[in-house]
Amino acid sequence: MNTYLIASETIYFMNEKLKELKNGMDNTITFNLQENSMDEVLEEASYFSMFNDDKCLIVKNANLFSTSKDTNKNKEDSEKLLKYLEHENPHTRIIFLLNGKVDNKKKIVNLLKQNNHLFIYASISKTEIKNELKKIVTENKYQIDDNTLWYIINNSNGSFDLAINELKKIMLYYSKPGIINYEDVTHLVAKTISENNFKLVDSIISQDLSNSLLYLNEAKIFKVEPSVIIALLYREFRLMLQTIIYQEEKYSYSNILKELKLADWQMQKVENNLRMYRKKEIEEEIVKLGKLDYGYKSGKINKDTILINYILDLCL
Repeated sequence: MNTYLIASETIYFMNEKLKELKNGMDNTITFNLQENSMDEVLEEASYFSMFNDDKCLIVKNANLFSTSKDTNKNKEDSEKLLKYLEHENPHTRIIFLLNGKVDNKKKIVNLLKQNNHLFIYASISKTEIKNELKKIVTENKYQIDDNTLWYIINNSNGSFDLAINELKKIMLYYSKPGIINYEDVTHLVAKTISENNFKLVDSIISQDLSNSLLYLNEAKIFKVEPSVIIALLYREFRLMLQTIIYQEEKYSYSNILKELKLADWQMQKVENNLRMYRKKEIEEEIVKLGKLDYGYKSGKINKDTILINYILDLCL
């Protein structure tokens, strides 16, 4: 059998096992069962190339294996997969990914389990999270004390994925191995979903690609809808445009604050952002965000890629 399932409520462990299973396979194709059909997946899996090249299919959101309500679609997908496995393509490796719990009563799950092709990673305790973070810190040749590690974990709501993301941001901040200080960490770690959203928006507008991608990953873990970030970005660019218009009309600084209902620190942030954009560029971003918002809400744009594409377009 050349078909696998990786199931976990922790994305980090899922990704680590995925790297191991697809190691050495350069020909990789990704599907998402919320957008692609099982027929599309199995059609690609069954295809034999002229030179019998090996390929790897990664299939996300594989809810046919889950404990969630067993819809007709999930039942049909299970039957189609079982039929494919009777005569599977030896040159195709399929790796299903499930961010959730597996239903051990299902025939397809038991078949994978019998062949040792089922990998389940349960949620881990805070102590286990601390040990994993410590290992990552050591591997990257940094030093950190337990008190600082606990601060990161507690402010990540006990989520290993969020804690990993925070640790990456911290190491990115230091840029080279050394001692990670508690005081620095308290200023760097996002304490709430809202704070993370604002940091994501600030990073995008300042065209900081590395931090934008890190905060975007956290937003996905928090299950923040792209429309929320689009609205925040739209607001910031609109404030920038309004500020320029008021400045062109010779409004005083205090009058601009009054008209826009901004605090002094908020106005300073707007002015800092204005150093990076001309008026025409701001207008273009506002139009672009309006189109993205419509595309997202009408279902014409992929929700998984809408923000990453926008970030890459703006920051590169």
